[in-house]
Amino acid sequence: MSLETIFWSALLLPLLGAICSGSVSKSSLGGIFAIVSSWGCLTLLTCVLVPFLQGTEPLLSLSNWILCTKLSAAFLLLTALVMALALTQSHIFFQNEFKEGKLPDQKHICWYYAFSLLFLISMMSVFVSENLGTLWIGIEATSLLSAGLVYFSRTKHAIEATWKYLIICSVGIAFALLGTIFIFASSQYGAIEGGSLCFATLEARAAMLQPLLLKLGFIFCLVGYGTKSGVFPLHSWLPDAHSEAPAPASAMLSASLLNCALFAIFKVVSITNLSTCGPSCYMACLWAGVITVLAASLFLIKQHGLKRLWAYSSIENVGLMMVAIGLGSAPLFFLQALNHSIVKVSLFCTAGNIIQICGTKELSHIQGLLKISPLNAVLLLLGGLAVTGTPPFGTFISEWMLLAVSLENHHAIVAVLIIVSLTIAFVAIVYHIGRMLIGSGQIVKLEKINMTSIKYSAIPALLILISVVLCFVVRPEILGVLK
Repeated sequence: MSLETIFWSALLLPLLGAICSGSVSKSSLGGIFAIVSSWGCLTLLTCVLVPFLQGTEPLLSLSNWILCTKLSAAFLLLTALVMALALTQSHIFFQNEFKEGKLPDQKHICWYYAFSLLFLISMMSVFVSENLGTLWIGIEATSLLSAGLVYFSRTKHAIEATWKYLIICSVGIAFALLGTIFIFASSQYGAIEGGSLCFATLEARAAMLQPLLLKLGFIFCLVGYGTKSGVFPLHSWLPDAHSEAPAPASAMLSASLLNCALFAIFKVVSITNLSTCGPSCYMACLWAGVITVLAASLFLIKQHGLKRLWAYSSIENVGLMMVAIGLGSAPLFFLQALNHSIVKVSLFCTAGNIIQICGTKELSHIQGLLKISPLNAVLLLLGGLAVTGTPPFGTFISEWMLLAVSLENHHAIVAVLIIVSLTIAFVAIVYHIGRMLIGSGQIVKLEKINMTSIKYSAIPALLILISVVLCFVVRPEILGVLK
């Protein structure tokens, strides 16, 4: 079987799984279809992309519309892994929800699995798009297909969060479309006959693109895709959406969706980098990232919901990834995305367990976790330390390298502001976690759920272990392949 056949099979397998999940009426069967298809997709992608990452070929071209770079391959594998883990945890999560009689309609769960798999396809399409137009279509598809995950509970707050998500992100995507049009127009002025949206063509002729139109295109794309990724002050949809979605879906949104929008910004910057407006575009990304990190760390101080706490932590990490893009470092961009995604899936899955145990997601009502559920308490503490960049977790290495590169590029003020922001975030998160672990307030324990079983915490624990391993195995020479 050729590599192209395996790759296409990997892309189409989630579609088959979505059809099967949406066609059945028993949620356990729909979950099995989703789990098998997502892990199958990851397996096939690994067979194709790992040898590609280890090889010397810079590109894996499948058609005029599909092109896989080293960075694309890395993000494809990360996205497939996150979705496989989140869908596996979803199967366990919904079993507990059924025990409490919260989800009487099993067909509703089957549609959740179907939309999750379609969501996976839309995200994969973003990473293999060889055209600004198809990239935009892929980003728009992620919004439409993930909205059903936010609306899952169908409560008043879920409806509000879904509409907020759709309206704000749709406005952002409209700006990105306008930016795409400006970039296309910049290519028509003598650079490319008839114009082009092809990345390879635009990068090859970047020096001849009309500067003003190209800069306008970058600005609108930064605002548009920045809205989708939660860059401050365009982030207002993100805490509500992540808070209202089921915990495993929140993991998908935080650990996969945000990477897609940031990847789109990176692709646009890869064009402007080769033009006369490259330095100014880099600085715009750099300072957008710094401001986002600082703002998110301040928002973390006063939070009332467990999942909203991790949503603002995601915004903080989006800022760090924007800083990496602004520094022009693809390896650092991916390394920060990798470490954040691994830890954030663990945190949201653990949050789902805790919410099921306590019957609430309000921080003030979650107390005494060390006595009630020691395993989840320990995982919450470790995940909180990991996401703040504490050693010996992988996030420490990525944030340390980010600071080192900032200083090497003479951005001392940037480094200082990041250090201050990370310190504030660390203190805020440790404070909130401490209150949940050792507090003595009233707490409701759901006796019907036997959360002592290792299966409920196996995935979060595995991811914490992976984060520790990443701290020791990641080296600059390993990341050099992504350049």
